[in-house]
Amino acid sequence: MKRFRALIRDACEEYGTLFGLGYVFIGFPLKLFWGGLDDMWDCHNLGDKKSLWVPTFYSPDSHCVHGIISESAVKVGTCIAIVFGAIHCIPWSFHFATLQEQWVWRISAIFVSGVPLPWALLQPPLVKLWSEGNNNPIRMGLRWLFMFLIFYIMSILYTFARIILLVLPFVALRALPPGAYVQLNWISFLPHI
Repeated sequence: MKRFRALIRDACEEYGTLFGLGYVFIGFPLKLFWGGLDDMWDCHNLGDKKSLWVPTFYSPDSHCVHGIISESAVKVGTCIAIVFGAIHCIPWSFHFATLQEQWVWRISAIFVSGVPLPWALLQPPLVKLWSEGNNNPIRMGLRWLFMFLIFYIMSILYTFARIILLVLPFVALRALPPGAYVQLNWISFLPHI
């Protein structure tokens, strides 16, 4: 609690009251989260070899496994992600409160099931492009373009589609179909009673 109060006090002195509180409750947690993701992306921030901890989002470097496990892991992960997304296509013709909600669900389900395939197909050339030609400015530009388009934009869109698939069922509870209110006589389904 003392460290938290000191963090608030220091942030308010440095940034002002409003921006200091914004930093403490929004900026600082985001900084910790993105720092962990940066550790995962670089996967070189282990410090010394005798360290007793690893970063929160640590994953081993793909060069450590000579590309064999990482390629098969990408293929298996892609298949699992596609099947996971395809499960969301099951309610394709279910009852929705509005036609717009039904189409938002359909588009999000298609996106969630379709995005893993381009990620998997573009991963090998992206890794090759990333590891070669450090001094060539054209390759550097292509590298950052691919990173921006593939990783950031598709990840953000995928995240929004997943959020929609999480929120829409709760929104749909406001207008259930008439069959949801039918009371079942459960005793008739139990033969021993």
